[in-house]
Amino acid sequence: MDSPLTQLLNRADLTGHVIGYDETRRWPAQDRDAILRLGILRKAADAEYATCEICADGEPCDLILDIGPDPRIHCPQHGLVRIAWERLQQWELDFQKLGLFLIGQLGLTGGMNTIPPGRIWQLGRRQVSGRTAEFFLVQGIAWPDSLDVLRAAPKLAGSPAPIIVCPDQLPLEAMWRESGRAFLRLTEWARIHDGHLVVDFEAYADLYRQTAEAFEKPLTPTPPERRERLIEEFCKTHGCKVKQVYTWAAVDRGDLNRWKNGDPTIPDGGEPAMRIERLLQLDQRSRA
Repeated sequence: MDSPLTQLLNRADLTGHVIGYDETRRWPAQDRDAILRLGILRKAADAEYATCEICADGEPCDLILDIGPDPRIHCPQHGLVRIAWERLQQWELDFQKLGLFLIGQLGLTGGMNTIPPGRIWQLGRRQVSGRTAEFFLVQGIAWPDSLDVLRAAPKLAGSPAPIIVCPDQLPLEAMWRESGRAFLRLTEWARIHDGHLVVDFEAYADLYRQTAEAFEKPLTPTPPERRERLIEEFCKTHGCKVKQVYTWAAVDRGDLNRWKNGDPTIPDGGEPAMRIERLLQLDQRSRA
């Protein structure tokens, strides 16, 4: 059975997620107390139904709130059954509070900013394996609109080799995996230990180093006589126009044309040329 923390993080990847009182009381008391003490949960609206605790199957029943001071349910087997108000409590993961916790846990600097449309939190940065990595917390990274969310967040889309923190699910869209982005999946790297939430970041850092090195590995420049063909093959594979090529590479059309023609004003190894090469050779986009 998954740990209480894993159950909570799994639930946080659902739209409109909540976790109910009856679920939390099945958790080991030590883990439940630790999670509540962390302050990463916020109260949600009370539940509109409850299960009958007398029944073995415990099927949900609608609430009756207009008979006396206490809530009741109508159980098909046992009739009206009084229940405790506390059983209606529900919580949801507070991403803002989780982000603040992660900043302290990971020793990040630079402060936290919420990035429109409110599903991405820029947490700060720190040195990881010899490079400065930016950290972003993302809610709903596998939701159907996640690609629109990425495109609406230029700070994330333009960050080279950032670390993206997500509760559990990983992105389904390939564009999320470009530009050297690495994913810190909390169900894999976070745990409750001695009543505290711990992120095993040092073990994760080696995986991030491998991702960043692959992103930054120097590329062999494409010979000028092969460049036009490379652009055509890229457009055919991706079903796109030349406009998308220079847009995704974060260069203008003139730079792309000069690179294609071997113009010395766009030298091999220079930043514009490397952005174009990374896009065409590795499908690593500098802009969403």
